[in-house]
Amino acid sequence: MKVALINPPLEEWLCVIKDKRKKAILEIVAPLGLAYLAAVLEKNNYQVKILDCALGLYMPDLVHSLTCYSPDVLGITATSISFASAQKVAVQARKLFPKSVIVIGGPHVTALPREAMSSGSFDIGVIGEGEVTFLELVKRIETSGLSRLQDIDGLVYHDQNGNELQTGRRGFISDLSELPFPARHLLPPLSAYSPFPASYRKMPVATLMSSRGCPMGCTFCDQAVFGQVYRTRDADNILDEIELAQREFGAREIRFYDDNFTWNKDLIFEICEKIKKRGIRIPWICFASVNSVSKELLKSMKEAGCWQILFGLESGDENVLMRLKKKITLADNRKAVYLAKEAGLSVRADFVVGTPWDTKETLRKTLNFSKELPIDYAHFIKFMPFPGSEIYKMLTEKGYRFDFNQRTSMMDHNDIMYVPESLKKQELTDFLFRARREFYFRAAYMMRRALCAESWLQLKAQILGFFALFLHLRKDEKGTSN
Repeated sequence: MKVALINPPLEEWLCVIKDKRKKAILEIVAPLGLAYLAAVLEKNNYQVKILDCALGLYMPDLVHSLTCYSPDVLGITATSISFASAQKVAVQARKLFPKSVIVIGGPHVTALPREAMSSGSFDIGVIGEGEVTFLELVKRIETSGLSRLQDIDGLVYHDQNGNELQTGRRGFISDLSELPFPARHLLPPLSAYSPFPASYRKMPVATLMSSRGCPMGCTFCDQAVFGQVYRTRDADNILDEIELAQREFGAREIRFYDDNFTWNKDLIFEICEKIKKRGIRIPWICFASVNSVSKELLKSMKEAGCWQILFGLESGDENVLMRLKKKITLADNRKAVYLAKEAGLSVRADFVVGTPWDTKETLRKTLNFSKELPIDYAHFIKFMPFPGSEIYKMLTEKGYRFDFNQRTSMMDHNDIMYVPESLKKQELTDFLFRARREFYFRAAYMMRRALCAESWLQLKAQILGFFALFLHLRKDEKGTSN
């Protein structure tokens, strides 16, 4: 029984291969979700191949790889943004292997199972966390084909009469330490992946998850797959994987990809202490909410090798923060940034732009707030109504319709899926360009960044990042004006 796991090509990432300006400012990370699925399957003696199209595997190359491998089951993962691409892969795979079972998993089918399956491109959809469900499914296919699928929780499919059937929702995996480490040996080498220029000190970088779930409940986030139930691995299990990534895969830096790495403070203190006791020397970064950090915790993280932290500050307007259900205030954001800087950490910040409550005034406040704080890097991210989020539900109930069957890009600021009622599309597009230009191209800021570089690699990355951003803004703004 052979299984192929496919990370479909994002349209914007295919453009990256051709456009070096975008490649320098966009990050491409290893698909940990597929690597976990592969590890579970290998542990149960199945033959597995991962095809990561995000690195520039075009359709002809993908077809060639699949033809040589001839899988019995194809598992395709897709976010809402990559769903259109996943459908194209499925259609092509159906032509090649009419008898193979094609399975779709990931955030989009979890949030919109009926819509995702309506195209007929996929035989089965896996809803929620996939490790246990997909393993049970592969075992059933091996022994009984597509019969008795109703016995497996976490599936959506059509029966022989075309009726849509959805089995019970599978509970979350409570003990994440029971999962095998991701099958990184089935992925391209770490050096093939491209972290964001501002987010590394050393290369290559290995991504790692110490927890799943986020209890924050923000209205713009899709928590359909991992949910709001916060679950962690034990500290020793996490450190064992770090050491394996160093020893076997040449990792020189670690990025914790948790939604909220610092939520369980006791665990993070334990991880930091054990990093020092084991003598692990490797820089690392993480994502965190501002209400889950303290002066003592940030100091401990710094001493254990953490050099950068990413906060979701989201907005410079109190009312917008409240509507986003961030459970934080501007004062909380300001305090966390200053605490992190006092601890000696680099600070990156995310701001979401164009939510239903944004106006020209709130956007101006957000930009001013970003420049007021001692933030090292700011990301102004256009709001996307992701299925599974509270805002998506609110907007669709108001009559909005969003077509994720068409190409959608997070990088293209001219490709706006939703515009708040108080703004015009051009105003929102103009702000996205202006915000990056005003934040990054301040003389004092650029000088400070150059002086903060601790190595030639870091300085080179920043210079390339500035240059690429400059060319990218010029090119896209020119295109907007035409």
